[in-house]
Amino acid sequence: MLIGIDGGGTKTALVLTTDDGHIINKHIGSATNPADIGVEECANRLEEQLDALMKDFGGREAKVKSIYAGIAGSANDKTRNALHAHIKSLLPNTELIDNGSDAFNALYGESDDGYGITLIAGTGSSSFVLSEDGMKQVGGWGYLVDDAGSGFSIGKAALMAAYRSFDGRGEKTILEEMCLEKLGINFRDAIPQIYEGGKHYIASFARVAFEAFEKGDEIAKAIIYDAAEALCVHLRACLTHVTNFPTVCVAAGGVISNDKFFHIVKEKLGDDLNRMRILRPVLPPVYGALVKAARNAGIKTDAAFKENFLNDFE
Repeated sequence: MLIGIDGGGTKTALVLTTDDGHIINKHIGSATNPADIGVEECANRLEEQLDALMKDFGGREAKVKSIYAGIAGSANDKTRNALHAHIKSLLPNTELIDNGSDAFNALYGESDDGYGITLIAGTGSSSFVLSEDGMKQVGGWGYLVDDAGSGFSIGKAALMAAYRSFDGRGEKTILEEMCLEKLGINFRDAIPQIYEGGKHYIASFARVAFEAFEKGDEIAKAIIYDAAEALCVHLRACLTHVTNFPTVCVAAGGVISNDKFFHIVKEKLGDDLNRMRILRPVLPPVYGALVKAARNAGIKTDAAFKENFLNDFE
């Protein structure tokens, strides 16, 4: 048996499969990002979720050939090693245990050799390169430092434009009216709820920016195009760490899921598209975690493996 885990800041997906990709059981649980909830709470939630996944199949004492847990917020060595120890204690009869960042889950599912680029543009933004030389992170330094091209940065720019339109420091924009409607309260009194809501609440205003862009607002258009260019800067920096071209680039996250925005990013990449095949994942990220677990065990993840998974997953 194999286990794949895709742990994020919103939810966690787990699958238990046979060696040829057939799903034995699957489970969706709560968020497991240790950067948000701490390593101990992450381990507690993984224990609950593994219990739910394995309860009818031998429990956590069952013999499992390989597991890969790709979990958000665990790219640094200290967190990754701590989680590895916890998973090892939770699954004592598992032969191969591996874990790392969820950033590569989608890439593992789409890349034939496991190498390439991952671009994430959701609430935050980051990019990573996996090559024969190891992993290289580009961006992803958090909203307080730099997450250009993210939902947070777009939402913040939309709010900034709305407030500047309101108080006369900036050009008039329909973002003023649209943000006011979403806030549900006047601009002055809305400040406490914005700060209390934090990055996720501010990122939710990215949708307002996209809606204003669709309506032809020039300020919103500039915000969206600036975000697209910021992601292109990510990718061009990533390409400097790639040696074999063309490479695959998997782009994931709520922002990049917008079709028009994805087209703008590709348009801005220009000739750099000759050096990469950029795509959005068709398969769920948990499939990539399963592929990594299988490859670690020397199991072929061919077309039949993928088809078995898809037929059962759907």
